[in-house]
Amino acid sequence: MKPQSILILLVLVVLALHCKENEAASFPWSCASLSGVCRQGVCLPSELYFGPLGCGKGFLCCVSHFL
Repeated sequence: MKPQSILILLVLVVLALHCKENEAASFPWSCASLSGVCRQGVCLPSELYFGPLGCGKGFLCCVSHFL
């Protein structure tokens, strides 16, 4: 293997480990920061569904207005 290839591979491995380490920090939004409510099951018809987004297991982030 050429030295350049080894260096590129090493840089990619370091970047992958760094991204994995900071995975939670790379997504700053939470249900509370969107003025949402964590609901179990389904959102109300007047609310938008934003996935689990900081809610506990089995709960959904429901946002009544998004602006």
